[in-house]
Amino acid sequence: MKTTIKEKSSDIKSAIKVLAVLDVLLRNFAHGFSPKELIEATGFSGTDITRYVNTLEQAGFAERIQETGRIRPSERFARHAVQILHSLNTAEKQLAELNQRINRT
Repeated sequence: MKTTIKEKSSDIKSAIKVLAVLDVLLRNFAHGFSPKELIEATGFSGTDITRYVNTLEQAGFAERIQETGRIRPSERFARHAVQILHSLNTAEKQLAELNQRINRT
């Protein structure tokens, strides 16, 4: 079955909405958001929020806090954040070394 341009456009719009929900979730990693708060923050319907959160959970990007039922980014993001910090620290050291070499000459 061939995918039409209209279907691709719809898929892209849905993906953008899922990422918008993720963007909101990243604002409060520790405590997460209730579905109602996500509805208020995004302007999406409750049905849409449920669908988008389910997509994020299935992909491993979001999780529910069992004690409260709130939704937050998964620990996967904490690992990514640590990797990014490590990468930035490495780049900073390389730039400092390069700067020292340049200034010696």
